[in-house]
Amino acid sequence: MNGPLDAAPASASDGPPPSAPGGGDTSRSCLEVTLRHISDAVIVSDGQGLVTLMNPLAEALTGWSGFEASGQRLAHVFPVVSDLTGEPLCLAPTRPDEAAPDWTPVQLIDRQGRRHAVSVRCADIPGTAGQAQPGVVLIVRGEAADRAPQRSTSSPQARYRALVENSPVGIFHFGTDLRITYSNKRLAEILGASPEAIQGFDLHTLDDMSILSILQGALGGQRGAYDGPFALPLSPEVHLLSIHVAPERDAAGQIYGGVGIVEDRAAFQSTDEQRRDAKERYVLSQRSANEGLWDWDPNTQLLYLSPRLLALLGLHSDTLKTTGAEWLKLIHPDDRKRYRADVIAHLRGQTEHFESEYRVADKRGNFHWVLARGLAHRGPDGRAVRIVGSISDITARKRAEEQLKAERDFSRGLIDSLPAPFFLFDEHGRLVLWNRFVSELTGLDDAQLQNAGAGRLVIAEQEAVLAHRIESALGTGEASVEVMLRRDHAEPVPFLVVGRRVLLDGKPHIVGVGTDLTERKFAEKAIKRLNLELERRVAERTSQLSAALNELESFSYSVSHDLRAPLRAIEGYSAILGSDYGDNLDDEAKELLRRVRAAVHRMGQLIDDLLTLSRVSRKALERRPVDLTTLALVICEELRQQDPARPVRVDIAPGLCVEGDPSLMRTVLENLLGNAWKFTGRVAMPEIRFEATRHAGVDAFVIRDNGAGFDMRYRDNLFRPFQRLHSDREFPGTGIGLATVARIVRRHGGEVWAEGEVGKGASLYFSIGQTPLQGSG
Repeated sequence: MNGPLDAAPASASDGPPPSAPGGGDTSRSCLEVTLRHISDAVIVSDGQGLVTLMNPLAEALTGWSGFEASGQRLAHVFPVVSDLTGEPLCLAPTRPDEAAPDWTPVQLIDRQGRRHAVSVRCADIPGTAGQAQPGVVLIVRGEAADRAPQRSTSSPQARYRALVENSPVGIFHFGTDLRITYSNKRLAEILGASPEAIQGFDLHTLDDMSILSILQGALGGQRGAYDGPFALPLSPEVHLLSIHVAPERDAAGQIYGGVGIVEDRAAFQSTDEQRRDAKERYVLSQRSANEGLWDWDPNTQLLYLSPRLLALLGLHSDTLKTTGAEWLKLIHPDDRKRYRADVIAHLRGQTEHFESEYRVADKRGNFHWVLARGLAHRGPDGRAVRIVGSISDITARKRAEEQLKAERDFSRGLIDSLPAPFFLFDEHGRLVLWNRFVSELTGLDDAQLQNAGAGRLVIAEQEAVLAHRIESALGTGEASVEVMLRRDHAEPVPFLVVGRRVLLDGKPHIVGVGTDLTERKFAEKAIKRLNLELERRVAERTSQLSAALNELESFSYSVSHDLRAPLRAIEGYSAILGSDYGDNLDDEAKELLRRVRAAVHRMGQLIDDLLTLSRVSRKALERRPVDLTTLALVICEELRQQDPARPVRVDIAPGLCVEGDPSLMRTVLENLLGNAWKFTGRVAMPEIRFEATRHAGVDAFVIRDNGAGFDMRYRDNLFRPFQRLHSDREFPGTGIGLATVARIVRRHGGEVWAEGEVGKGASLYFSIGQTPLQGSG
């Protein structure tokens, strides 16, 4: 707020204020008397907007004393906001020559942040000619409901403040919310804190129920007193104080707060021991600010428990003071003996500090793990006269420890249950952890295994190898080695040990797990025996195959020479008979002679086909790229030359290629295309097509025709030697061609199959090792 409200007040009832502007002492005295008895709140500021005077009603309304407000900015002491918008307001004063100002309704925000509906008038103080602006007078009129209690309390407050500021004891006011609303200078001196820090301080934050209980009692209408150490969170110092509190009532007898008197007892302490007692207690309480506090007198057995500790146990405030025996009943039966031993040891001076972990029951009977610490205060004779300490809830920590222990036990049990050796070596190759399997295998006890070198676990010849592998694992992260593990009074056992580097406590270690190779070694020996047996059998079988091949060669030689000689003789004699004696033979004899010569011809063809089939089985494969399209075109041209009168339509797809033996692939196409040419001989418009296809998920080639076809019931006989589905009179042949095709294709790792229908043609498929087709157009 600017202008005349940008200032702060002083009270007409507080000490000797500054001289009023424009007047002497008599004028000021009259002004003060007038302000004290006026029925409205009045605040006066000087020309700089600083408060100079406040009457009691203004003090009660704003929450500021005149002494505190003196010299403060008016806007700081009397902040107002709009009744309608809540925005801060600037009230412009009227000049002396202007009409009397109207009352302006506003919301006043007092020192505690509470809002009051008031009406305000603001006017300049008239000055003499040539004099600077003397100041501003602010008149505040509250609503009746607000003014009644203010009037009832303003007079006692004014008289009270006149006495308290120079009092040798600390005095403070507190409201029903246990916040300090006023304190004098002496209280700030005693506590070693600034008045600003004390103003508005929340007394709930004191973790000392002895003090809180008398403050709450004052609000309930009871007087109370406390003598002892006191620590204010605003100051690190511990003070020995005497505190007396009483309720504060308005004119109607209603309690609206409390008043307290504080005396510093430190000046009355006769010995340093007493002061050290208080220091020790509250040094510990400061250290344990987030813990429950306790105070026990071994002589009277009285035990004090702080509110935080009571909250931990779910207890009510009526159990604030109890006895050591009652506390012992709350401790778990299994922990009482240890707790008593810890307490007695500290009472006897055997321990510097009392410390004990135990379980204590809350009001529902549930046990909490706590950590109790304490420090004994001892008299001149060394006997403990008080123990003060803290208790913290460590249930979560205990549960975590139990879970960690369970996990460790589980891990250890799991490792011990492994049906294989488990090792943990440190960076120097010393054994630091092992499982039961290792102990049972080696026959060594724990003392012999602890920190044993890795070399002690294996036979002497392999000590250097194992040490090298551990060093390698430390460097590369992982290594493996086959070793013979030593056994006490027994044969060593072969194991494959795999090691891996891990970091434990910031240092590298090697975790190793072994696999028993005994069975594998036996298996390897058995495999070697089997291999020798198989090699013998293979050699034997190879010898038999060689003999069979030799026999087949002899058979082929016999077929090609021994069988052909008689056929040539029959062919020759029948030719001579026909040419020399043909005129002497009747027609029947000539027909018989013709049949003889035809049979000889078929016999020769059969011999040629058998030799071809034999060569197919014996020929070594020479795989290389074969252009099937070009090869098929050449074969079809040869067929046309042999039968130029036939108008056969041949369609050969371009770019058909395969990896195979060129000569054998020619034999395949000669047989398949020759069959198609032959079986379309009785069709008016014969068609033959050679292309690539995909049949039942297999890349294949197919030769289709629209010839005689066949009955699918007999398709398995197509590729067997000497099996024919058509008579020799219908279509000549030996039944060897398709058998030859099947043998060639299977030697290439492929398959051959056929589809057809009588009178509607046939489709013969073959694949060559399922090689992906190239350029299949």
